[in-house]
Amino acid sequence: MNCKDFSNLLDAYVDGSLSESEADQMRDHAAACPDCAAMLTLLQDARRMDEAIEVPETFSSSWRQRIREEENMEEKKIKSWKTWLAAAAVLVFILGGTALTRENMPSRTRLTGAASGSAQAKTTGSSVTRRNTDAGPVMFEDMAAPMMMAVSEDFDAAEMEEAAEAPAAGETRQEKIIRNASFTVKTTDYDTDLERLQTLARDLGGRVEYLSASGDASSGQTRSASLTLRIPAQRLDEFLSGVEGIGNVTAMTQEMQDVSDSYYDVQTRLDTQRKKLERLQAMFTAAEDVSDLIEIESAIADAQYYIDRYTAQLKTYDGKVEYSTVNASVREVRVTEMKEVTLGQRIAEGFRNSLDAGAEFLEDMVIFLVSALPWLIAAAVVFVIVRLIVRKAKKNKIEKKEK
Repeated sequence: MNCKDFSNLLDAYVDGSLSESEADQMRDHAAACPDCAAMLTLLQDARRMDEAIEVPETFSSSWRQRIREEENMEEKKIKSWKTWLAAAAVLVFILGGTALTRENMPSRTRLTGAASGSAQAKTTGSSVTRRNTDAGPVMFEDMAAPMMMAVSEDFDAAEMEEAAEAPAAGETRQEKIIRNASFTVKTTDYDTDLERLQTLARDLGGRVEYLSASGDASSGQTRSASLTLRIPAQRLDEFLSGVEGIGNVTAMTQEMQDVSDSYYDVQTRLDTQRKKLERLQAMFTAAEDVSDLIEIESAIADAQYYIDRYTAQLKTYDGKVEYSTVNASVREVRVTEMKEVTLGQRIAEGFRNSLDAGAEFLEDMVIFLVSALPWLIAAAVVFVIVRLIVRKAKKNKIEKKEK
């Protein structure tokens, strides 16, 4: 017998399950091999120790109880983790939702009244715009651009000659000059100077055609206004001189444009179309053929169209020439003084600002929660339904296993 065979039969030898011949071989080998003899002694000692120790009756129930306690501890840890996670999710929802929706929440201040009267437009927030709706000359977008006539009009040879005729020798014509101006006024007395500017325009026979004011004095914002004024051209210089006494004029621009050629070109074309209309009306009266009547009637409609067009253009020129356009800008300025602030004042101011910001944020949070309440209720209902379904499914699964 070798050591390997001895090792394989060792447990059976100690248990006494070997035959007599095999047991004699094991004893002989153990007597000849010190290592195998030590292995046999170690196994016999271990068996005697197991037989000497008695297992308490409560051992089985104790370790089962310990296992259950450890399972309960794990469940408590999981529940605690879920609770903290849910609390964090609620906190993120409330704080994040409030922060993201603050800009769209109802403002703490709102407009309670509107300014009236044509003297001044006051603002409490963004801007107020007013346009004058009084009847006046038709104004095009580009006030300085000359209005050139298209050369594609259907004139006959006689009409073209009349349109090309020059004024008689020695004949004089009145110049048509368009004058415009713009300026900026900076003032520390915004309300008074804005009213003075509008009053000056009205006293000289002008009017306020457009007014846009912005800024809020109650919140510390500087105010500004943009005006478009229509001033009689012959009194424009008087108006600009009066403006020098209102606030501080920081920039002024004047421009002049001679539109005499364009004006009298339109006037000539208008006279030509009127003569053409008279001839066509005479031809219409004398015509007897239906086809001639239809053709003449179409030509009369075309002539009337050009007459209306040229008349409107002349009125536009007249409006620009008779009334100058003045673009004015009034800006409020404030005189500031540098004052040294102590550390205690800075701390007190920072603390007050922090309290104000916190109170405002809490107000916005309440508004957010109330606004989101319908959605929260709907989400809670869905959560309860899903939880009941999951519990029922688990219960059915456990009952199936027990069966």
